[in-house]
Amino acid sequence: MEILKSIHRLSFSIAPDGKLSPIAGSTQPLSNGGIGAAPATAEVAFTPDGVTLVVTEKTTNLIDTFQIVNGVAIGTVTHPSSGMTPFGFAFNRRGFLIVSEANGGQAGLSSLSSYSVNGDDVEVISPSVGTTQTAACWVVVSKNGKVAYTTNAGSGTISSYRVGSDGSLTLLDPTAGVTGAGSSPIDMAFSNNGKYLYALSAGANTISIFRAQANGSLASIDTASVPVGAVSLATR
Repeated sequence: MEILKSIHRLSFSIAPDGKLSPIAGSTQPLSNGGIGAAPATAEVAFTPDGVTLVVTEKTTNLIDTFQIVNGVAIGTVTHPSSGMTPFGFAFNRRGFLIVSEANGGQAGLSSLSSYSVNGDDVEVISPSVGTTQTAACWVVVSKNGKVAYTTNAGSGTISSYRVGSDGSLTLLDPTAGVTGAGSSPIDMAFSNNGKYLYALSAGANTISIFRAQANGSLASIDTASVPVGAVSLATR
């Protein structure tokens, strides 16, 4: 989902009965200050401790952070992305930020970078470790936090990376999972027990199902058809 000009139109507080109430002053601009062309945001999510909001900007090659005070994202602090076209991201159990880089969709030049995040302090750990694939998209991390995966929309593959205890990245297998030529895998999600990985392929209108092995490899199990136009998936 692309979010234009501001992180969100409003933040909301959640009542015990699940109802939402808008929080005044919760709309915040991105790096463009809310003026002119939107910076093509890709993903927005909280750090595991919930005190920082992170946003990736594809066209500016920036990563934005905002501190959360009483439910409101305060201030816009920008950080240069290690690689071009920062896209999807995920956090592992230790709180390290792992970001995919599509590199403008150039063939074979996608990558992943890892960062430490402490408030508005964002430091590169592993800069732009290549997938050897094209158009890295969304990122997920295994339940134990030791393996990261990214879909490669331009290659029809899923790449796997070892995540070190220090947050460093090592490419395990550039084609750990294969969804097929022209399939354009985008979103991914793990089952709640972490045993199965599901990848949505927008080009093939399918969900590819893999069993995640202890060594980070993926064993293909099956595919399921989805309606044309499906762009995201969730598991429980």
